[in-house]
Amino acid sequence: MNKYRIIEFNQLNDIQKEKAVEIFIEGFGHMMTFSKDKKLLRSLFLSAMNPFFVLACLEEKDVLGILGFATNKIRPIKLEMTHCVELFGKFKGVMICRQMNAIFQSNVVNEDTDFYVDILATTEYARGKGVATRLLDYCFELPIYENYYIEVLSKNTNAQRLYEKYGFVVYKRSRFSTTSLMGFGYPIKMKKTKNASFFTKQ
Repeated sequence: MNKYRIIEFNQLNDIQKEKAVEIFIEGFGHMMTFSKDKKLLRSLFLSAMNPFFVLACLEEKDVLGILGFATNKIRPIKLEMTHCVELFGKFKGVMICRQMNAIFQSNVVNEDTDFYVDILATTEYARGKGVATRLLDYCFELPIYENYYIEVLSKNTNAQRLYEKYGFVVYKRSRFSTTSLMGFGYPIKMKKTKNASFFTKQ
């Protein structure tokens, strides 16, 4: 596990930033129904990543995974209207920006001590090698947070099992949702408390 190091998005070089965004698109691009053009999506999200609220897991200089987190004040992705219009034209660009920010910028937690795991994705070849675990461990060691929240789609059973091992418990299932209608499964909201007895991995 020591071979991995965690740094903020702003500390990455340009090539590493592009790789981080590619990992995001690899993990979540199937839900971006407005475009399947990876070049456009990469350009769009390169400027949307918060430099301090997106973390990258590196092995030497290679980016293997990312974690974006939210608080009650900030979320890690915010699209820029001017950039959306440049990429997609005025009408479509405005629509994309408004719709995506309605999702990415909505409030997800309430208290100053709440931590929301907004994005968690790894490269395909790094899966099962402890990258997601290293990113989560890093976040659980941050001193100011007490309650941790995460959302997983019901079809992603591997991720759900990982979170359960960390002590996350289900507190809400949204069986009737847009993602379910799209075939991705319904959202499952999970929570863990740092001071709870199940904080240590099982």
